[in-house]
Amino acid sequence: MAEGSRKPGERIVILGEDDNDRKTLKVLIAALRPDLPAGSLRDLREPITLVKGVPPERLPTKATKVSAVLRAYNRREPIRCVFMHEDADDFDPAHVPLIEKIEKTYRSLPWPVHAVVPAWEMETWWFLFPTAVASLHRSWRAPDQYLGKDVGRVRDAKERLRQCVRPAGNRSTAFRSYAESDSVHIAKKVVELGLLTPPWAARSASWLAFLEKVEAA
Repeated sequence: MAEGSRKPGERIVILGEDDNDRKTLKVLIAALRPDLPAGSLRDLREPITLVKGVPPERLPTKATKVSAVLRAYNRREPIRCVFMHEDADDFDPAHVPLIEKIEKTYRSLPWPVHAVVPAWEMETWWFLFPTAVASLHRSWRAPDQYLGKDVGRVRDAKERLRQCVRPAGNRSTAFRSYAESDSVHIAKKVVELGLLTPPWAARSASWLAFLEKVEAA
């Protein structure tokens, strides 16, 4: 996004599966793109843009409804581009066809659409940053079981992360399991500890695809 082509007051809209995911992406995008003006990122609860289980014949109607909501928002605050998040709920490279489906579905929008699709769930990415995860709670074990491995092959990443942060044999009442609301705080720790740049603790094709989308925005 060249500085000369950016209009004053334009917003980068973030849409996603739930509030935790949207706010997590907002933290990561802001850190990855320090050139963006303060306050230019907006995470919106509506419209819901999920397309994975939507039959092809219903996609045009869905795109029309989403477009109407975004056009109404654009009249209040001009939109620069839109990030749309949806979990793949499958192994990499399942993120690739879902990215294509999202961006194809919404290609008629008057703004660029950048699909964000983690393998399985966004928790997949936290295996790249075990130090950041462990720093969130003193009782947590670093989820370092996949050092150097492809975490895009981790099934049911959210549940697996819950298992991995629990210390072996821990029965302490002080232990608190991972919750989805922890995701945004882990993202903040990743930024705070300067872990966004490689090398990372593991490999993730869907994470690299996300970085490319942010760079292209």
